Amino acid sequence: MPLSVEKCILLCIICFVPKCVLGFCSTDFENDPGYPYRKYQDITAYDDSGRGDIRLYNVPNGCEPLGMIFAARHGSRYRTQPNEAENFAKLEDLQEKLNMTGKAKMCPEDLKDIKLWRNWFHPDLKSDLTKLGYEEMTELGKRFSSAFPQLFSEGNNIQHYSSNFQRTRESARVFMENTYNSSRPIIVNNTIVTGLMTSCKRYMKEIWTNPNITTEANKFAKGDVFVKMASDIAERLGVPETEIDYNTITTLYVDGCAEQVAVDGKDSPWCLVFTADDIKALEYRGDMADYMKHGYGTEISYKSGCVTKRFVLDGLKSISDGNVVSHFINGHGWMLLRLLTDMKLIEDEGPLTAKDHLKQLNRKFQSSRLAPNGGNLVFLVNRCNAAKKLQVFHNERPVPLPLKNPVSDGMLDLETALEYFGYNDPNDCNWDDICSLDRVTTTSTTTSAIYETTVQGIGSSRTESGPNKTLKETILDILSIFRDAFMHYTTNINMYDLKQ
Repeated sequence: MPLSVEKCILLCIICFVPKCVLGFCSTDFENDPGYPYRKYQDITAYDDSGRGDIRLYNVPNGCEPLGMIFAARHGSRYRTQPNEAENFAKLEDLQEKLNMTGKAKMCPEDLKDIKLWRNWFHPDLKSDLTKLGYEEMTELGKRFSSAFPQLFSEGNNIQHYSSNFQRTRESARVFMENTYNSSRPIIVNNTIVTGLMTSCKRYMKEIWTNPNITTEANKFAKGDVFVKMASDIAERLGVPETEIDYNTITTLYVDGCAEQVAVDGKDSPWCLVFTADDIKALEYRGDMADYMKHGYGTEISYKSGCVTKRFVLDGLKSISDGNVVSHFINGHGWMLLRLLTDMKLIEDEGPLTAKDHLKQLNRKFQSSRLAPNGGNLVFLVNRCNAAKKLQVFHNERPVPLPLKNPVSDGMLDLETALEYFGYNDPNDCNWDDICSLDRVTTTSTTTSAIYETTVQGIGSSRTESGPNKTLKETILDILSIFRDAFMHYTTNINMYDLKQ
């Protein structure tokens, strides 16, 4: 689309404004390794998460890889939230109003880049894997194939699971094609991958649709940090302060900046309106919500995903018992956050509060690092002489075990590891007790009973809606969930909290 006369005139004006008049310029940070700061919370690209490289892992002398449980989030994807078209229209409106005060405090180069930005959103876009997402899963598969060629030979018994979304199915397919150099059947199983989250009535009521669960995060979003940020951004863009509020900031951050990176890995001009400290504050606000919804905020926050944990532990126990079957699970960000939390693989430093923003810059609970696009958690079983030992990797970096007092070689005896993760605890995943609204403990519905019909029917793509539910109960539950989710979306400050 050709530039309008007004845009051409504005570009000419911008190009002849001295840089010293405007003052804020991305080129000022060219030698700053911390800029641009690309940790965009759950939209973070895998290569920007601080990942490791699994090819650098050396199997200890006397050991050989025996089996693996691999749980990964899908690669980068299109967001396509219900208000996407409205948000991109807002970006176009801001673009038209750029420097309307005549006092924009950005250098000509940055203002010009923003003015040349083009709206790429299309209403037909779905929440599918992006170009960058395909690249992430391709390279991840190649690295694992290189690191563990013996595990990806044709004769090995390996099963692949995915939730029923294009982005997870495609992530699984691309990963497999770059580990085996061939395709394998994918078992679509929402029960294992999503952990029956939406079927847990107590979680949906007390956490997901409860506006009070993000009270502290909302308090931070309405506080001085964001008030100043709005004023600064308005000044940089040269628009009246009335044009920039919290919702506009999140539109600039999510739709304008982070989404572009998730599509093709390239920085968007809209990222230029933020300082690194701005992005860190936005990231912190998202982590505050994630901590409460999927982390240590409350026990139900992570225990509602215990089905996935039990599936991982059952797989490890099967390997321990001599039935070597490796499992690969492609799911979502909250699946990783809950696994990391419930399996005690990240330290709980306490709740994230609005007043402690600057004190928590090096916090352990950071979704950009814990569950980026393509993030993964790997449980590798090595056979070391007569013993079977477990080594855990998170985003291709070894995780010390146990967390508080790790062993020197990073490997735990497999049976000891199972005990550490709570495999023998009969109450570890008592679904009825965890999810009952009245908290009445009834006869335990074990995790194995919940998903065993699906696992035994491999290839059937059957998905369970929940334990012991009639068709009528399941339909009513689904309708209730959609109703509650709609109420949550319309009443709560919603900033990229839905991790799918």
